[in-house]
Amino acid sequence: MIDEARVRPRFVWAMGLSNAAYGFCYAGVLVTMPQVMAAHAVSQPVIASLTALSGLASLATFAVAPILDTLVSRRVWAHALGLLVAVLTAIMLGVAPTGPLIAPLMMADALALVMLTTALGGWLGAALPKEQDDAIGAWFTIGNGVGFGIGAFCQYPLITHLPSPVGQIVVGVIGLVPLVVLRLIPSADHGRKAVRESFGDLGRDIGVLIRRPLVWRIAVLLAMPCAAFTLTNAFGGLGPDFHVSAQMVDFANGIGPTVIGMAAALFGRWCLRHVHGPMLYIGVGTAGAVFTTLVIGLPHTWLVYLIAVCGENIAQSIAQVAQNAIIFASIRRGSPIAATQFGLLTTAALLPYTYMLALDGWGYQLAGNVTGQFFMDAGVSMAACVILAVPVLRWMRSGKLTAADDGDDQVGGIAVA
Repeated sequence: MIDEARVRPRFVWAMGLSNAAYGFCYAGVLVTMPQVMAAHAVSQPVIASLTALSGLASLATFAVAPILDTLVSRRVWAHALGLLVAVLTAIMLGVAPTGPLIAPLMMADALALVMLTTALGGWLGAALPKEQDDAIGAWFTIGNGVGFGIGAFCQYPLITHLPSPVGQIVVGVIGLVPLVVLRLIPSADHGRKAVRESFGDLGRDIGVLIRRPLVWRIAVLLAMPCAAFTLTNAFGGLGPDFHVSAQMVDFANGIGPTVIGMAAALFGRWCLRHVHGPMLYIGVGTAGAVFTTLVIGLPHTWLVYLIAVCGENIAQSIAQVAQNAIIFASIRRGSPIAATQFGLLTTAALLPYTYMLALDGWGYQLAGNVTGQFFMDAGVSMAACVILAVPVLRWMRSGKLTAADDGDDQVGGIAVA
């Protein structure tokens, strides 16, 4: 009998594209709804606040992520959450953009979306051999970017040119399409215990997880605003500031994460062959802050808007490849709490998306335009990179940012070293 653990998995790239469901529906929260609100004369600070509030709601992921490691298989969780986010996104895009339901719907959709990518990431991290970490990290990023770009490109025209609720239903159906590739992902649930016993083991294993220095080092790295590039989440509402049409907003935010973002993610994977993930993460954060600063001095035209969107998406795609590689490398194959660990580290990575959106909005208010927003984003990111550069280099050289070898002592399937 061939040892399943030794069989090289096929179609890893397609498995990563399952994350397109997350990216496509998140475009509804971060691009389409801000664009709709801007068209209804909602101010940019209010749009930024609602977007930040949605990000804040998604931080509850770690509190509920442990449930993804028990009760039913990760395959079932992924399908159920994929259906949920498709329905929530369609409903959100159908309500009045200035009504009382928009804020809770954006928050609920954001939380469900992060739960979806957590379920997928935990499943892939535990099911695939560790030598596939860089590959799945890159394609997981590409799935997110391609889905997000397609959503940013087509959702607004669909809901404005098709009668309601037909356009919203079409958006929801498209969000379900990436789930067809879930059948390719191998199972990581062999030997599942009874639910009662699983909950008992889960509590013990989570206690071990939150005491691991490895987990906290990575959480600190990702929680700092080194390479979040949250401006990509604000461009949907910045069209009027750059005097560009709704069509240009769709085009720029569509081509940025798809064509440009995919190429950047593949370049990021190539970079991982020569640069360790943590240093690539810090490096692209520094370069991105410099780019953001340079954009400030350019005139507010459609061309500069396009350059800014594409440039920020290039930097974000490379950073997310590095981020995913770091997270996947920290998860032991077959870990019984892979989704919990992925959820914790994803929550840490989402933190800067929450407070940086708020800080960027504050910068916009202080200056009265996007100049303050860009200065705030670049300055805070550069400061974070400078602060973390030396500690991250030391952790990386001593091997303190990757999972321990299988031979190390474990508690509940988790290395305690």
